[in-house]
Amino acid sequence: MKYCKSLLLIFFAAFGLSAIQAQNTDRVDFVVRHITHRPAVKHASLSVCIHNITKDSTVYSRNEDLSMMPAAINKLFTTAAAYSRLGPKFTFENYLYYSGSIDQGTLNGDLIMVGSGDPFFCSDRFRYTDSTFYRLANNLKKMGIKRINGHVYVDTSIFEDEMMHPSWQWADIGNGYGSGACGLNFNENSVDVHFKAARRVGEPAIITSIDPEIPIANHVVTGPRDTVFDICFFGSPYEDKRMCRGIIPLGTSDTHFRASLPHPAQFMAQSFTQYLRNHGIAVSGEPSVHFSMPKQYRKVCVDTSFNLFTITALTTQTNSNIAAESLFKVLGCLRDGHGCYSSGRKFMYDYFRELNLDTREAKIVDGSGLSRDNHVTAYFVTQFLDAVARQPFFWDFASALGISRNLPEYAVIPEIPGGCSLRVKSGIMPGVRNYVGYFTNDDDQMFSFAIMCNNYDCDDATMDRLIKNVIEEIVKL
Repeated sequence: MKYCKSLLLIFFAAFGLSAIQAQNTDRVDFVVRHITHRPAVKHASLSVCIHNITKDSTVYSRNEDLSMMPAAINKLFTTAAAYSRLGPKFTFENYLYYSGSIDQGTLNGDLIMVGSGDPFFCSDRFRYTDSTFYRLANNLKKMGIKRINGHVYVDTSIFEDEMMHPSWQWADIGNGYGSGACGLNFNENSVDVHFKAARRVGEPAIITSIDPEIPIANHVVTGPRDTVFDICFFGSPYEDKRMCRGIIPLGTSDTHFRASLPHPAQFMAQSFTQYLRNHGIAVSGEPSVHFSMPKQYRKVCVDTSFNLFTITALTTQTNSNIAAESLFKVLGCLRDGHGCYSSGRKFMYDYFRELNLDTREAKIVDGSGLSRDNHVTAYFVTQFLDAVARQPFFWDFASALGISRNLPEYAVIPEIPGGCSLRVKSGIMPGVRNYVGYFTNDDDQMFSFAIMCNNYDCDDATMDRLIKNVIEEIVKL
């Protein structure tokens, strides 16, 4: 009799826990249905999926099989694949070589900088990278080189010469975030442009500085004081100049935006040549870009990047598109010997199949998510996150996740109950608002979730508030 009573107690306890979780998912369903009835979401696509990783079961889904534009969610696929193949200690290595011979302080030959696709080479994001040229030049001086009877050229052959995917939009590719990845990148392939407002509304805004210096046709105007900043750069890769349009508020004394750098490798060669000339090493020839190495050469030094953990943290938390594209092409290079979009795409599908995922639920064409040709389902995302949670690199991968407090979308992060944890990645572009990630409750059950909305009619802040309501219910599971 006591044995039967024990069984009944266990049964009712289990039933109670199941009922509680069902009640919580009922709240999720109520909030999701409330969103779908909003006029601004009436014609939109809203897809939600929540998967219990601990129990390997989907606990809630709505329209989970819809194909949705992932935007920056693509960076999760790229970085996980990079961890899987490259490992957390991977670093990009950029080599400086020389050809010819050294005779009494004169190099009778050329300097060759061989790029590895390092997205942060000579980046102004970090103070110490200002010394990149110093480190390279110092190695030449240690070899006693004071003059170069030749020229500086860079080898970018590790990647294809197309820096952007053909499906990227014209309104993106002239901006710093849409620069794409080159075999040898420079300052994240971007240009820092500072503006100030004119004295009267309607007058042209003034460009006060451009670094590095490139030609920019300025069509930005001064608007009323309550105007929202809106500046866009236009121009394609390898085109010498950029054009900018937009508006800045009256009274703005200084604001800056980033344009894409037209020819990063050529600019690096020119800049390094000038640096050498200014710091005691004469160079007779003019810089150039090549796609092959000379028959005979010797190594001067190697310049290494951050490790993969730092790179992926920057990729996911600051939405660095160039870092994601560089990793995507490096993975393609591992597969087919050449870093290009087609080989990167093939690598990703191979990786998905290794994780036993249904590749029919994903169409991936780039590494960053800038292309609107990318499509995934919310169910695929949660299954992918589940599969990654079982990999040995998971904690490195998950630790790099998180929306920066400096970004507007940070407002979706709700208050987390004690003993719980939440990791979120956003995917944002016009008309696209996606939030995916991991949640661990106070019972140590881990969940993956995906909330994806495309083609809504309200402003982004309103959509964020609606999505936050869903996340608030998820963290109660």
